[in-house]
Amino acid sequence: MERNVVKKTEEEIIKPDFDALKEFCALILCGHNEEVYQRCKYHIQNEIEDVLYVLSGHDSDDSDPYGNQTEKQFVEPQHYLVSSDAGAPELSDFFCFMEEGIMEARGLNFQIEKEKFSDDDCIVEWLAELSTQLKDLYIVVFGGGSDTYHFTIMNKEECERAMELYARISAHCTDDEYDAMIVTKDFEG
Repeated sequence: MERNVVKKTEEEIIKPDFDALKEFCALILCGHNEEVYQRCKYHIQNEIEDVLYVLSGHDSDDSDPYGNQTEKQFVEPQHYLVSSDAGAPELSDFFCFMEEGIMEARGLNFQIEKEKFSDDDCIVEWLAELSTQLKDLYIVVFGGGSDTYHFTIMNKEECERAMELYARISAHCTDDEYDAMIVTKDFEG
């Protein structure tokens, strides 16, 4: 049996955009952190999802076959929330994270009308409702490759810039489709 192996030339291989990664990290963390950038640079070779976990404060241990968290996290888990439908927080934890996590970490000021949320709803519905309550702020979700939502809240300019940078840093990934989107009241996850 003869196999025909085609190797890509150096020009055909899309390399990660490290300048975009550096700016993306600084935008998410509200300032440059060289140690975090280097950790993300290490991970971007393999998986964008790993970069997002580093930035969320939920970095995994490379030597652990089960992908458990490392002893040393490079980021306080406050700049954005990582969640999935299956692993969503309790509604009270969601509020706490919004008010004491994202709001403080990003220097934002907004009020949440908590009575419009229900414990019976899921993270997708909470995000959709929250998006209707934010004035001049946007929820941006970075995703692809899994059913996990990596999201934060930003002003319009930061949001647009983050989405552009995310597209640039994920362009080298050909196996999965990675995208960033703004959450609206019609958000379906």
